[in-house]
Amino acid sequence: MDFLTDDAGGRSLITSASELQVREGMNLQKGMNFRDGGEQLSVFLVLPRDGGYTDTWDEAQMHYSYEGHDSVAEGAAGRTDDQLLMYASGKPTENGKFYKAANAYKDGMRAEPLQVQIYEKLDPGVYFDKGIFNLVDATYGKADGDTRKVARFYLTPADAALAPDGRVAWAERTLPASVKASIWRDGQGRCAVCGEQSSLHFEGAHLLCTAHR
Repeated sequence: MDFLTDDAGGRSLITSASELQVREGMNLQKGMNFRDGGEQLSVFLVLPRDGGYTDTWDEAQMHYSYEGHDSVAEGAAGRTDDQLLMYASGKPTENGKFYKAANAYKDGMRAEPLQVQIYEKLDPGVYFDKGIFNLVDATYGKADGDTRKVARFYLTPADAALAPDGRVAWAERTLPASVKASIWRDGQGRCAVCGEQSSLHFEGAHLLCTAHR
């Protein structure tokens, strides 16, 4: 599986975990990776949680929201404990680092938003390259009906000015991760027409290879 380019210059945005690890030089067990300098961007991995995915896309506002990560500290109770912005030692968590960067931009203390590369997990060993997003806001607290404090991050596509006109892959990129994962499982990672396993794209409710898009 690879980023294969078709005759029209498009590419499959579905890639393997091993290729992703080489590309990013990152530990795939860690869903939030803060980097603010150098050539590599920060990274969010959109992973299924208990009860499904928690990311959402607002088409009207053209923004994407991403829920922060639960505490993995010893004795933490996962999704029943508050998410942490800081450890007891005073060191910021990954949630805390991204929260600070988002609010620095919102408050005018940062000239440009932090850019974040987002990948969605479709299946063990399979990811979708959602693209690069600008981190423009973050909140921390209890949402309606919540019993715990949660960090939520708000991002806009770095190429939002090009969407949706002229962007063939726009619908594919903004399709929710939960829908992509379901289509992937139902199609068993193969083109719905010919069974091809490479150069795949999400088209409507199906996986299609470049030849059958």
